[in-house]
Amino acid sequence: MKIATLICRILLGLGFTVFGANILMPFLPQPPPPPGSLTEQFLTVMGPSGYMKVVGLFQLVGGLFVLSGRLAPLGLALLAPILVNITAFHVFLQNGEGLAPGLVFTVLEAFLIFAYRSYFSGLFSMNAKPN
Repeated sequence: MKIATLICRILLGLGFTVFGANILMPFLPQPPPPPGSLTEQFLTVMGPSGYMKVVGLFQLVGGLFVLSGRLAPLGLALLAPILVNITAFHVFLQNGEGLAPGLVFTVLEAFLIFAYRSYFSGLFSMNAKPN
């Protein structure tokens, strides 16, 4: 289990570190979206707004936290909503096209949340009371 956790941590952390850094300082070529598509409209709005830079920063930081191992649960908590948005983007705006990498990262995230489940147990308490 420890080796599987380490492999998943490295794959997920490295993926989000690289792609988060790519959002902040583009170094990987990306094909332009089809003209008039929902993807093009989405990127036309989100690109210049600076919103994607914030997403890239959270991807980079979350990926580094997961890679470090010391702050892996915090990194997983930061990356979970990003994965929901990645999946929603591909399902709703691209009709499932390009969904596979997002699903792979989602499976890695789910496995790691299970591996670190003791750190997340407080989130699932039924009758939580403030301290």
